[in-house]
Amino acid sequence: SVVFAVIAMALPALAVSASASSQEPITITTSKPFGPVPGTFSVSGAFTDSGQMENLSRIASGFGAPTFAGSHLTILFTGANGTFTIKAQILETVTTNPLILTNTGTWTVINGTGAYARLHGTGTISGTADDTINLITRTYRGSVHFD
Repeated sequence: SVVFAVIAMALPALAVSASASSQEPITITTSKPFGPVPGTFSVSGAFTDSGQMENLSRIASGFGAPTFAGSHLTILFTGANGTFTIKAQILETVTTNPLILTNTGTWTVINGTGAYARLHGTGTISGTADDTINLITRTYRGSVHFD
């Protein structure tokens, strides 16, 4: 019974140490040229970091739609403190200039290494894909936690 008493006293301490951190806001800004080339990112909010981002995969959808298309992306962010990978679903809508698309969507963290090994989060995306200057800029806003 002494062993059970010791275990019972230790369980609350283990539960506290294993609990997730609280949700914190995050903003990730990205910039990359069109095509299968890397771009750059910076993060502020829950943590700060910057580095290179690259699309690991892109599946396009909605071909034939007159004013929009979809992109399903897996994006790897490599910073000074580790890597994290997100899945993004983006709706790209034609503007008055057919070479400029507005981007809206959602994202979710699916993996991480280093300082981001226990990172979880989700949020929304806004941005533009501007073929007149060969630049895709997006802002990923949301909340993250570590557990």
